[in-house]
Amino acid sequence: MEADLERFCYDLPTKPATQNKILITGATGYIGGELIPELVARGYQVRVLVRSFLPENIERWSSVEIVVADVLDYSQLKMALEGIHCAYYFIHSLHLAGTFKEIDARAAKNFRKASEENTLKRIIYLGSLGNTQVTLSDHLSSRLEVAKYLQKGKTPITFLRAAVIIGSGSASYKIINHLVRNCPFFILPAWADSNCQPIAIRDVIKYLVGCLEKEETTGKTFDIGGQDILTYRMMIKTQAKVLNKKRIFINSGISAMIIYSKITSWFTPVSPNIIRSLMESCVNNVICDNTDIKKLIPFETLGYTEALTKALTQESQKKIFDKKKALDARFGNEGIQPTPLKPPNRSRGILSDIRYFVLHKPDIPTLVDFDTISERENYSYRILQRLGVKVSAYKILNVHKIGVNAPAKYIFEELLKWDGDSTCWPNYIAKVEKRNNRLENLSFNLFGWSFVPLFVTNAIVIKKIPDPMGTDNARFLLYECSGGYPIGIFTIYVRSSIANQQETEQSQLFMMVGFNFYGKENWSKVNLINRTWESIHDRVTSNVLCRLKQLSEWRFEKMKHG
Repeated sequence: MEADLERFCYDLPTKPATQNKILITGATGYIGGELIPELVARGYQVRVLVRSFLPENIERWSSVEIVVADVLDYSQLKMALEGIHCAYYFIHSLHLAGTFKEIDARAAKNFRKASEENTLKRIIYLGSLGNTQVTLSDHLSSRLEVAKYLQKGKTPITFLRAAVIIGSGSASYKIINHLVRNCPFFILPAWADSNCQPIAIRDVIKYLVGCLEKEETTGKTFDIGGQDILTYRMMIKTQAKVLNKKRIFINSGISAMIIYSKITSWFTPVSPNIIRSLMESCVNNVICDNTDIKKLIPFETLGYTEALTKALTQESQKKIFDKKKALDARFGNEGIQPTPLKPPNRSRGILSDIRYFVLHKPDIPTLVDFDTISERENYSYRILQRLGVKVSAYKILNVHKIGVNAPAKYIFEELLKWDGDSTCWPNYIAKVEKRNNRLENLSFNLFGWSFVPLFVTNAIVIKKIPDPMGTDNARFLLYECSGGYPIGIFTIYVRSSIANQQETEQSQLFMMVGFNFYGKENWSKVNLINRTWESIHDRVTSNVLCRLKQLSEWRFEKMKHG
């Protein structure tokens, strides 16, 4: 969930009315799931309506009231709405092919009647954009029909109309994202040139919360959208550019939805029924005509590219978040203890090193995977600044990272012991030799042959003591490199973990290289030999970090227990 990881409404120019109790329907869906933490963070009393009880909902929403009710059962719904001031309506049945319009209509009528009997002050409904003067798809027409059913009641309705929502859990975003990642070429029909005004999830949430806090929005309809109006063709191409994926685009005279939705389902995790319903809506232009909401809730919405970048970032953070929860459940809730710690085995020969460092895939992946070029550049910029290296001189192309359950100071002391007999290094493949017995001057010799160095390093900085003003205990070894292996800089960096980045271990250990490919950053993609060489480099680095982690944790545990 994006809202588990970052608040969106910190700069919203409206004030909470926390005395009111708010109901959220469709809470297990994407929009509802993102809205709940925002309202809780702003001090609201929140009740969520779910169709069936699940134990994980209590953990997910520990500070809200949970009621179980089916909107198609009027008696249950009426009880669920008791004591509610305002309700958010996020219910739809797109996953039910062929019958969703009838079910959506019945649910809306029930909700309107139950709201009247409980004298709700308002319903806030998020529907879809669409020109009512033309024939709309079943999906768009159903969203508009739901608004009409709700508006016929005595309870005032605030109706927000949005097109494609860009966020890590949005069905539309998932479809485009997975297609671009997995499909090498696109055969685009004529309806790919329909216009759309996508909006970022954070902007949707801001408008939803802002409408609750602005009485002037009561009883009105507003169109909400991002900065850009794009065709679906342009949206797919922009996604490919953000992901740095080269894709082939071919125009097609075929427009059959059943064919396109079937092919799309092969490449994406989204339900085929939802894919077809959303695709049928692509024949209609969905852009904002009414922009009055910008006067009532003024803030700058994101452009499409920035919305994509933030969605990708949140997607990555969610993976970390889910991994942490899984580990907590495994080692905390289930009472399962991790395997007793032991030191890594030392190198025993060339074949042993090849097996351990080149062929063996570590259990813990360490290579940081950047979804976009801009994400890589921002990461590199921050690292190089921290290392004190001229930012324009190098580009960090390979970043490996691993969490270690030992203090940063202790890990760095292990690094200072680094030599040709290191337990963690492939000594028989790339022998480390200290020149003049100094850590500042190292040679990495292929198979121990000193006359054929892979590269030679000279220390730029060996930072043993953290900055007095620093809060993360950062220490590092930073070398300038030369030799046959095309590396410009090489660094091993350790710091304390940062809680708000979902880092759960005591420390984080990095190994990074800035490749000097004679100004050609895509050197590794040129041919099979170069790609293989980089792949071996990544596998070796990953194994070195995993073994450093193992050694540091083992020695630290031994020290703690005498």
